[in-house]
Amino acid sequence: MELARLAGALSGARETGGVRVPKYQLLSDGIMQAIESGELQPGDRLPGESEMAERLPFSLGTVQKALSHLAERGAVIRRHGTGTFVAEPPSQLNDLWHFRFLADDGKALLPVYTRVTKIGRATTGGPWTEFLGDESHHVRIDRQIDVNHEFTAVARMYLSGTRFSDLLSASPATMDNINMRALLRERFDAPTLRIVEQVGAETLPADIARLLDLTETAGGLVLHIQGYGFRDAPLSYQVVYIPPDTRRLELQPKHP
Repeated sequence: MELARLAGALSGARETGGVRVPKYQLLSDGIMQAIESGELQPGDRLPGESEMAERLPFSLGTVQKALSHLAERGAVIRRHGTGTFVAEPPSQLNDLWHFRFLADDGKALLPVYTRVTKIGRATTGGPWTEFLGDESHHVRIDRQIDVNHEFTAVARMYLSGTRFSDLLSASPATMDNINMRALLRERFDAPTLRIVEQVGAETLPADIARLLDLTETAGGLVLHIQGYGFRDAPLSYQVVYIPPDTRRLELQPKHP
């Protein structure tokens, strides 16, 4: 894409409502708007970092941070020695029960996309241990939840380390945009038959605050979700961290 066209596409990226927005976010939001409007198409190559820093009112560091932010969200792909390209749009996940954020009309649901960032062992000692049972370890699946490309939440699911140990060898990329409970049902014959949700406004853990680019004392909405399987046996324990946002989260009973 020519830099002049990109500069035009970025002209709408401004601070609004008197809220100060980091410069890298202004730039990444402007590029995201260009992608969503069709000004930038999948496969388009963005101008080089140095060229953008020279011709746009952003430093090289700001440009690099903005592009990294977009790459983490899956909006662009950075190829060493080749450049930065607009990514193909991800498949939308429609059946995430716990991320039903309402659009401006108060009725429609915003699109949600997920990316698995880590699959690993979790030591015992957290609330999941009391729920799932005391084992030598549990399996933890970390996901980033992109809500309408507006904000990101973090979800951590804990499972029995004995029963679901095969997941430790799975590639995180193969689990993007899939329903985790459907995976447990189809691969392990472990359907979720009942869920219990607890919701509270809490101070976010320091590592979560860093992931969401918030201050260490920032608060947010925290969901603790307990999943039960056959004979009402504990199956999964999920914690969802949602940053402060104006979007409303719709919570309504829904069978797994």
